[in-house]
Amino acid sequence: MKLHRFFLPLLSLTYTVFLDAHNSVVTFFNNRSISRDAARDLAGQTQYINKDSDADSVYGALSVTPEYTNSFASKHMTKNLFGANLVNGSHLTISGSQVNQRGPQDLLADYFYLPTDFQSTVFFTPVIDNFIIDVGFYLGLDAWRKGTYWWIHAPLAHTRWDINIREQVINPGVNAYAAGYFTPTILPRGQLLENFTQFVNGVAIQNSDDISFQELKRANMSNERLIKTRLAEIRTGVGWNFYTEHDYHAGFNAQLAAPTGLRPKGLFLFEPIVGNAHHWELGVGANGHYTFWRNTEETAAWSVYLDANITHLFGTRQTRTFDLHNAGPLSRYMLAMEMTSPAVNLLGNGTAPSAQFYNDYLPVANFTTLKCDVSIAIQADIVLMLNYTHNHFSADIGYNYWGRTCEEINVRQVDALPDNTYALKGDAQIFGFEFGTATAVALSATESQATIHTGTNMPAIGSTNPAVITAAQHNPNIDLPQPATTNPGPPFPAPPPVNLQYAPNNSIPTDQINTSNPPIFIKQTDLNVNHAGSRGSSSKLFGDVSYTWDEKREWQPYISIGGSVEFAQHSNITCNTQKNNDCDCITASASQWGIWLKAGAAFD
Repeated sequence: MKLHRFFLPLLSLTYTVFLDAHNSVVTFFNNRSISRDAARDLAGQTQYINKDSDADSVYGALSVTPEYTNSFASKHMTKNLFGANLVNGSHLTISGSQVNQRGPQDLLADYFYLPTDFQSTVFFTPVIDNFIIDVGFYLGLDAWRKGTYWWIHAPLAHTRWDINIREQVINPGVNAYAAGYFTPTILPRGQLLENFTQFVNGVAIQNSDDISFQELKRANMSNERLIKTRLAEIRTGVGWNFYTEHDYHAGFNAQLAAPTGLRPKGLFLFEPIVGNAHHWELGVGANGHYTFWRNTEETAAWSVYLDANITHLFGTRQTRTFDLHNAGPLSRYMLAMEMTSPAVNLLGNGTAPSAQFYNDYLPVANFTTLKCDVSIAIQADIVLMLNYTHNHFSADIGYNYWGRTCEEINVRQVDALPDNTYALKGDAQIFGFEFGTATAVALSATESQATIHTGTNMPAIGSTNPAVITAAQHNPNIDLPQPATTNPGPPFPAPPPVNLQYAPNNSIPTDQINTSNPPIFIKQTDLNVNHAGSRGSSSKLFGDVSYTWDEKREWQPYISIGGSVEFAQHSNITCNTQKNNDCDCITASASQWGIWLKAGAAFD
């Protein structure tokens, strides 16, 4: 074939691909089908690549492969997302602090702007489906050096991710929040949210008494399907088959993947991805085949093929949401409060705390979603395939292993958490009331030992007992509890401090509320960075049948149809209580099935 008749269309194709190289999306779950897939690329075209050609020839193949994939085993994905917080491994339970016999895995409804007597169960059925069009080109460069070749792949993907959140409200609750718990006055039930689904979809209650209630801005659980259409990546390789014979070949290649898409934004817990999370990839591949049987007429043959690829994913800038070590997985959904320094009208056991509440509540995820640098040491994509060819027909069956090591995540220092700004609220009373005047004073009451399941004042199992509830309103178990007082200020000399009570109508001067002195803030070292990373691993079985038209043209058309089923490895979230509740890197991949139709043309 004349070289200029090949290179002109090739240059046009390459320009078009790079022109659109700015579109792609990525996230937490490893969905590797929206990237280069060695099994899909190899199946159906083994007779057109890695050929034993004449030393002065140029040959190759162009392919266009539409593929549809759909995930299954949604229970495994649900466990990846929620781990030990699931009740019976199937659902989340939401319950307020004043519900009797709360379970140890219940999430505390108080954090979600819900009543203290609220109860519900929340189910998930995560689903990912993709429509992919992969454009591939292979060029044998024997005219330049025997056995050399070049290839390129550029998959375009339309992906849809749906966490399928379904909530069954058991008790919508009627309780209002007592004065001092959130605001200086009673917060009525009518101002609270209706369910957990509202909270995780970014709904908040209206500001009250000049107190701000922020909505969840990051790590949302969308109740709508999330859809993205992007070019996944541009992956290319240059190789040399140092052995090329009629019945076997062996060679290696160097390959590079250019990221063509968006970076993770941390907006959703189950965020749609296309591509490889904006990593540049560099690696090597080895390939070979051996034809172990061929009939005397050379119209039929059995062959085995191996294609192994190892790459490194270089560091890239991403945005991730982090949980807290002490509070455990899903602590990103706990409620925090903003503090201001110094405390201006508050004393704890006679001395002023370093800070006090600054009229703003917000979910932890709103400030633990940070820019970070992420890299992956090794990714492997290995195919072992058996091929049978008879005249114009060919059939493939094979096994494909894919895996990647755990992400290494480093929060950028410039984006670290600000010091002495945020603290966990837990179930603490945040306002005390001056004895005699009932004037509200913001406290410094923090609960660094609170978890997504419970605060530290109310019993973890909940209670409706008025005596227990009243005792909890005194903040007995907050961080470093000290009796709270206020200094009324001028005239000089200042009058003696006045006790702060747990309720505005309390008439007993010694019945004080506690405040933390000093308060304990959320620090950068509290972020559980390891838990934010994931690794991937899967095993795929695939098959393909193809037909080549025996027409002596420069471009010889062929078509194939294939399918695959991929079984992903999964692991639950596990944490080591002996090591600051540090959580393991989890294996989070999507099991899926797929079908494809490959159409192309080969030339000699």
